Amino acid sequence: MDDSSRKEPFRYVMNQPIECWLELPAGNSGPGAGKLTEGVLLDLSRSGCKVRTSLNLRFTAGDTKLIIHFQLAEDKLQFEGSVRWGWMFGLGQFQYGIRLDLQEAEEEHLLRELEIWTNTRRAQGL
Repeated sequence: MDDSSRKEPFRYVMNQPIECWLELPAGNSGPGAGKLTEGVLLDLSRSGCKVRTSLNLRFTAGDTKLIIHFQLAEDKLQFEGSVRWGWMFGLGQFQYGIRLDLQEAEEEHLLRELEIWTNTRRAQGL
């Protein structure tokens, strides 16, 4: 018998996308390097997220490192990650799957923020 002790969902889906910013470190070659580009966070888990943005990374997505900035609840969060997949989503929009490269303290911080965000949404009836 499998008795799972997991209490949180595997992936948090943002019914209303959350504003985020993608930053390609200045050392990257490709469009947007060294700049912040606006996007929306569509879903989030402890290991990664899905975002939509106007930034076209299609030709550099093989091993593109980036930093994602967003705010769920109380704190502004900033995590390093890498693009795992991407495709065009409508005219001038691109959707990407990002694997987050979290240290233990960052993962704990993310989980605290997700818990606060979830409780706030629940209290608002959303």
